[in-house]
Amino acid sequence: MKLNFKILLLFISLPIIPTHTSVFALNERKQESKSEKKKQNSQKNQTPPETTVPKGNVEVVFVTSMGKIRLDLFKQKDPVTVNNFLKYVKSDYYNNTIFHRIIDGFIIQGGAYDINFIAKENKNPPIKNNSDLGLKNLTGTIAMARKPNSVDSATSQFFINLANNKSLDSKENNNGYAVFGKVISGIDVVQKIAKIKVGQLEGMYNVPFYPKEALILSVSVKEPQ
Repeated sequence: MKLNFKILLLFISLPIIPTHTSVFALNERKQESKSEKKKQNSQKNQTPPETTVPKGNVEVVFVTSMGKIRLDLFKQKDPVTVNNFLKYVKSDYYNNTIFHRIIDGFIIQGGAYDINFIAKENKNPPIKNNSDLGLKNLTGTIAMARKPNSVDSATSQFFINLANNKSLDSKENNNGYAVFGKVISGIDVVQKIAKIKVGQLEGMYNVPFYPKEALILSVSVKEPQ
């Protein structure tokens, strides 16, 4: 009787051998798991869709020696500043100029000098400073450069902010620097330009040591599709 009881216990403790149906189900789950992993990897490798510019705004593309930079210009909010900038773009004024003032962690500035640091002739009149429209000098925004002591003196020069530069914003009884757009693609290119070696040249500070590294090959308007 004791022997039969031991045999019964042994039988109960033995693992259950799966049937053909359960083995098939297990293989099916493995295949589903592999398919799901392939799908996830495929999604990771897919290029995300490009950021689009809102209707009424304007997209411009900088082609630089470090890569492309796409910008959304806020024409709806500040048509005066945007139209002024587009005037220079459409006349190819910015082609083969450089970012001539580079301060890592602050700004990169361009729109005035060619690769030999020769100032470009500019006959266009300066524009009204619209820094009081509520647009802030945040990281990646583009704003008009001007003379520090002359509020309405902006013409062709611009800068891209590398940080949230609150000191450049308009305050009570203190005009700031007018923001008129933002980078929507290529902020990594902006950062690369910010990291290049800079030096001093004939009274100019923070100029690119190798101007070809800060070259703006072209700036163009991208027409809406």
